[in-house]
Amino acid sequence: MKLKVLFGIFLIISLTACSSTKQSDIAEEVIFYGEGEHWNVKYIYNPELYDEKKVNWVEIELKNLELSQEDLHNIDINFEGRDGLITGNVGDMVTKIKGNIISFLVGTVNNETYQEDEYKIKIKFKDKQDVIRLQLFL
Repeated sequence: MKLKVLFGIFLIISLTACSSTKQSDIAEEVIFYGEGEHWNVKYIYNPELYDEKKVNWVEIELKNLELSQEDLHNIDINFEGRDGLITGNVGDMVTKIKGNIISFLVGTVNNETYQEDEYKIKIKFKDKQDVIRLQLFL
């Protein structure tokens, strides 16, 4: 009898835990944002762009220094999501630079993207390093 009661409690707890982790789909472009000591970062998730080309844009903004085109080869990133990790040198990527903002394309690091997702990016530039958490920007 005790075994049946314990099994029933376990079943109820399991069902409650599974139902409370519902993820919210993304229908329009959203921005996951974070700030570090040296950088501000945006991961711009556009579901149409992702469905078409399997990429999205990341924008990194250096806070206190001017950037040049040559600086791109001195910036290394690790971009981590729930399902994967992307590493590389920004100078080797498809980029746009405007002032202190560098935009570059990355493939997704999650098989599916939800509003509740969080990302982590590590940016190494010269002798400085930031590790920044990105969350949905409202």
